[in-house]
Amino acid sequence: MKASSASTSAKKNDAPRSMFSCPSCATKTPGSFCGKCGEKRVGTDDYSVRHYLRELAADFTSIDSKLVRSIWFLLSKPGFLSGEYFEGRRVRYIKPLQMFVFLNVVYYFSLSWFVATTFTTPLATQLHMNNYYPAYAKHQVELKLQHEGIRYEALEKKYDETTGVLSKTLMVVFIPIFAAVFYALFFRKRKFLLEHVIVATHFWSFSLVLLGVILPIIVIAGSGALKWVHVSTSVFTSDAVSSAVLQLCIGVYLFLMLRRFYRASTWYCFLSASIIAWSFFHLVWLYRFCLLQVTLRAI
Repeated sequence: MKASSASTSAKKNDAPRSMFSCPSCATKTPGSFCGKCGEKRVGTDDYSVRHYLRELAADFTSIDSKLVRSIWFLLSKPGFLSGEYFEGRRVRYIKPLQMFVFLNVVYYFSLSWFVATTFTTPLATQLHMNNYYPAYAKHQVELKLQHEGIRYEALEKKYDETTGVLSKTLMVVFIPIFAAVFYALFFRKRKFLLEHVIVATHFWSFSLVLLGVILPIIVIAGSGALKWVHVSTSVFTSDAVSSAVLQLCIGVYLFLMLRRFYRASTWYCFLSASIIAWSFFHLVWLYRFCLLQVTLRAI
């Protein structure tokens, strides 16, 4: 009896599985998954609410764990994610551009409770806090006023609303700018331009965390502590102090990132990081110049 049962079981295992015709690529494959594109055969169980919720939970947990893991390594091990990407270990982390886009949203969400004009740059900043092209900016605004036939106050309102929206998209221009800087400094270490693009993407993802999360927390917590002891909060609200702290954080992070990813000498990475950190706000004004051009043409 046992021999007969075993024989029946073996015949079932040896029986050919039904062919699955993939609805996406039309490939015929035995089993439940397409051998070419991975599409799953849809059965009656796939229409149950329980299956949908289980699949949704699995997808959310996967994305959530990837995101948390990626941001943790982005902050704790500068340059590590870039190295993992080019070593081919990618499935455990969120894609570089996906992380940049997510953190870009986080940064602009933080602006709702922490006022910062580093990248939004209202018209008043372009005209009155501009040491790079003030005469040009004033001339362009005057031409716009004459062409539109409106008062400055109306133009300023339209400009600030539009530039706030456009700045969310134009932030991406920093990636090719910094990729070009890294390529110029380390072209002997990494020959492919994409390698420098990925490093630049990870660096700007860190910058968004720094500007949108870390710096606001420090300023709010520090200002609250000083108010509690009845001390002036100017040390946390001063542009000079915040700019110096920002450049110091960027310089330290860049040094660690360049050392880990490019494996250049300590002195060369220190010099490169110092130059980039010093030129950070100069590059920000290059971005602001582009933002001025695009905004004036958009309104």
